[in-house]
Amino acid sequence: MAKTGGFANFATGEKKTGAVLLPTHFTTAAQATKEGKQFGNLVRTYAAKSSKVMDENNQALVDITDAEQAQKTSNSFGYSSRFSAMGDEHPLFDSDTLNMTDGQMDNLENKLNLAQENGNILHEMAFSIRGDWLVENNLYDPETKQLDQDKLKRAEQHIVHDLFEKGGSQPLGQGPDDVVWFGAVHQDTDHLNMHIWFAKISPETRPSMLLKNGEPKGVIDFKAKHQAESKFRYEIESDATKIKRANVYEAVGNYRTQIKQDSFTRLDRTHKYTADLQKIYDVLPQDLRGRWKVGNTDTLVTDDTSRMAPANRQMNGLIDKLLTHELKDDYQAFQSTAQKMDGMMAETHGNQHKGQEKWSEAQDKRLRKELANGIYRQFNEQFKADQKINDGKFHKQAKGNFEKVKQRNDQPENPKMVTPHKPAPVGKLNKIAKRMTKQSRQELQQMHRMLQDTTTEQSQNVSDESLSRHL
Repeated sequence: MAKTGGFANFATGEKKTGAVLLPTHFTTAAQATKEGKQFGNLVRTYAAKSSKVMDENNQALVDITDAEQAQKTSNSFGYSSRFSAMGDEHPLFDSDTLNMTDGQMDNLENKLNLAQENGNILHEMAFSIRGDWLVENNLYDPETKQLDQDKLKRAEQHIVHDLFEKGGSQPLGQGPDDVVWFGAVHQDTDHLNMHIWFAKISPETRPSMLLKNGEPKGVIDFKAKHQAESKFRYEIESDATKIKRANVYEAVGNYRTQIKQDSFTRLDRTHKYTADLQKIYDVLPQDLRGRWKVGNTDTLVTDDTSRMAPANRQMNGLIDKLLTHELKDDYQAFQSTAQKMDGMMAETHGNQHKGQEKWSEAQDKRLRKELANGIYRQFNEQFKADQKINDGKFHKQAKGNFEKVKQRNDQPENPKMVTPHKPAPVGKLNKIAKRMTKQSRQELQQMHRMLQDTTTEQSQNVSDESLSRHL
């Protein structure tokens, strides 16, 4: 950062650098001790540099015409917010105050020195904020040099504990009072810098937080750092910026919903798409029937690593046809609206965003994936008669293309070889049953006569007495 030789002379008109950057630096207790320095010296050093921590130009710059409402907003935080406030002498701040008293400064200094004695690392981070972004969000007036430092300080108060809790493999402190921190607003460079320093107070004994040599780790998780940066930026953005971004999100979402609705309706009711749907259905893996979907990817996988690849290739062609012809106007409006967010992100992130996937590109992938999954879902679902409810949503028709394709493929492969049988009349069945009963009775009578004849022949030499006993 270049020195400006004064305070609040921030450069404006820059667009290539990020709106908010968050570089990080670590100082070990051993390093500071070797150089004859104490962590606590930072407190008096930065409190004494009025060109860096000037609070006299602290003024809220908000789009509120009611002065009473503005005062109510400031008082709702419960802080004294001016350099001349009763008992507040220094513009350094922490979780409890925006401007420290002498007693608070002494307590802070002692805790920092104790952290060093216990061998802990001093973490230093700096929110570097671009001048023109401060102007756009009503935080800085380049004419009067007024800067809304109170809003900046409160935003930092709201995000520091996320850094303490999520920045390492475990929370930095081993209790609510085991971390000491303070911040300062620096105004003597071309970008506004908001520094924060923090350290664990008690000796570190947890293995996951120590290096092999027993020294505490000096590291901040990139994801936690990025989230803190985003949350801080959101805290200090103006309502106008938030509304502008929200309007783009809403418009893109509305276009996406409408395109999906129109796509499914046209596919189901337009004859020329029957063949395209048939081609997709023909190559779907039948053992996955009822579970067809794109999968857990951002785009439709079209190589042989996916069993859905043949269907996905056909699907891409169908979606391109829809978006290029029938839905051309809505799709172009969807793209141009999404690209507005690309411009907003470029202004916010500067060169940091260069080379990364654009927001509009991610939204285009999302649209295509949702269209594909919607079509697969129609093949998975059975048609229901109650789908004709007029609720403004898409409902496939009983004779629509989705059902035609399914019914055609669900028929037997060789219908000519299957001979249908008509059920016989009831009267005819009764006659057959009577005939079978009569034949059975005749057979039983014949068997009975044969049995009697056999018995008579065998009993000719048996006396009546023997026969009766036998019987």
